[in-house]
Parts: sequence; C-alpha cells; structure tokens
Amino acid sequence: MINFNEICKALKQKVPFVLVDKVLELDYGKRIVAIKNITGSEAFSEYHFPNNPIYPGVLIIECVAQTSALLFSLSQEQEKEQNGYLVLGGVQRFSFMNIVRPGDTLRIEVNTIKIIDNMALIKAAVRVGDTTVAEGQLSFGVAKDE
Repeated sequence: MINFNEICKALKQKVPFVLVDKVLELDYGKRIVAIKNITGSEAFSEYHFPNNPIYPGVLIIECVAQTSALLFSLSQEQEKEQNGYLVLGGVQRFSFMNIVRPGDTLRIEVNTIKIIDNMALIKAAVRVGDTTVAEGQLSFGVAKDE
C-alpha cells in the first residue's frame, strides 16, 4: 500500500490538486488500484451544484490520469529508470454511468493496454462500492524532465 505522502512525492501535481489518496494494489507497469475519498469540504461542493453537490466528471478523469501517472512513475522507480512523466494526451470512449457525491469513495482501477516508447494507452474503471460510475480509455505522452 502506498500512502498519501508517497503519492505526493511521485506526482508532479501538488496539493491541493493531488486527487489520489491511497494506492491499494500495484503490479508494476501493468495495473494499479487507488482510492479517492470525496468530501463535502472540497471546492467543487459549493458550486457544482449549490445544495446538491455532484463530483465533476472532469475531476474523475483527472483522478484516473493521476492514478495512471502513478503507475508509470512508480514503475520507472522500480526499474531505476527516470525518463519523464505522463501527461494526458486524449480521452477515448469515456462514459459516466452514475453520479458521485460527497461521502463516496472512488475505487480507480487502471490497466495498461500498451506502452510504446513515449506513449501509453490505459483502460480504466471507476467504482463506488460495487457500482461502476465511469469507465474508458486514456492516452498519454511522456514529457521529459527539464
């Protein structure tokens, strides 16, 4: 299990824009499972929508992107090879099936479809309990550290 402090060290994003709370499972280069706890104190709660907060879909996609970046970053550390970090390139066939609200815990499951040189393609499923709330594919490019 990888805790929040270790996640913050591995991601390029900084608090308060770190949207992954804990990594539960990691199969280097292949698969990762992480969680994000949705609270009523996050900035979106007041505005999206007043008196009826719904976690924005774009933030669900960002949770998946950060979980994917963690998979890539932690796999590189395991191989003692630092070639850069993942940046979102595209969102393909991503669907939202259910609403996410404060109090929910997202379980983000990311599986690698293909990694070629400086590109990666992943498939993700996001669940709250046994209910799938979103799923789809994302593509990434590798940005070099400068």
